[in-house]
Amino acid sequence: MITVIDRTLSILKAPSSPEALRRLADAIFQSGADVLELSEDNYRILSTEKPDGRFLLRLERGSSPASFPGVKRFVSTGSAAGNVVLSEEYIVKDASLILSGAVPPVLRPVRLSLSTPTLDCHPGTLFSAIRNTFLGHVEFAPHGDSGIATSLCAEWALSDGNLPVTTVSGIGGYASLSDLTVFLRSIRRRRPAETPFPAEELLARLSEAFPDEPIPASEMKVSPSSSIHILKFRLEQLGFGGSPAKLKSLSSRIRAGHKTPSPYLDEQAIYAVSRQID
Repeated sequence: MITVIDRTLSILKAPSSPEALRRLADAIFQSGADVLELSEDNYRILSTEKPDGRFLLRLERGSSPASFPGVKRFVSTGSAAGNVVLSEEYIVKDASLILSGAVPPVLRPVRLSLSTPTLDCHPGTLFSAIRNTFLGHVEFAPHGDSGIATSLCAEWALSDGNLPVTTVSGIGGYASLSDLTVFLRSIRRRRPAETPFPAEELLARLSEAFPDEPIPASEMKVSPSSSIHILKFRLEQLGFGGSPAKLKSLSSRIRAGHKTPSPYLDEQAIYAVSRQID
C-alpha cells in the first residue's frame, strides 16, 4: 500500500492560531495524507493532540529525537545520522550523480529531495538507479515545479514506489496532495475516500491558518498518462518555449511522430522528430 507523506506543516510556520492549525492538520489527513510532517514549532503547537504514528517530525540541526515524546518518525539533513528512527535527507541537484553510480549504496531510510530541473533522463532509468543506490525505504520528494513533481510521484507509484511526498496545492514546488491522491485512487492503489473532502475547504483552512501564504494555482490533473507533463517540461528545458497551447501542440506531435511513442524522449529524439514535422 502506498503511504502519502504531506510536508505542508514543516514548510509553513507561524500559523494564525493553534485552532486554525489543528483544523488544517485534520483537513490534510481527510484529503488523503497518511503521514503529516511537522516542523518543531508546529509540533509544539499541536503537542496537546498527543502525536501518534501518523506524525513525522523534521528535526532542526542539533536536535534530538528524545526531545519529542510521542513522535516515532523523524527526518533530518544529516544532523542525527545513525538514529534508527530517522530518515536522512539527501538533497539531489544533479541526477547524473545517482545515474553514474558514484554514490555508495545507502542502507538507511532516506528522504530523496530531487530537484525537478535535473530531469534530463528517462524516469524509469532514474528510478532504477535510485533503487540500486538507496537500499532502504525511500521517501520520494521531487520539487521545483509542482506539476512535474506530481507527475514524477505518479510515475514513482506506477513503478511500485510507495512513499511519495506532497504538499497542499503544491506549496514549495512539491507534488500536489489532492492531485496525487485522486490519481492513486484512479489506478486503485488507494481506497476511495468514504467522505470526499472538498478541495475548496482544504484551501480555505490553509488560508485561515496561514493568511499571508500565497496559494499556488493547481493547473494540472494527473492521469495514468501524466508523463505528458514531463515531456512538456523537457521541451521548455530545451528551448521550445511559447504559449501553453504551442507547447501542448508540439508535445502531442512529437509523441505521435515517434515510431515507438515514449513520454520520455531524450534530447536527440526531440530534435529529430521536431525537424521532421517542421
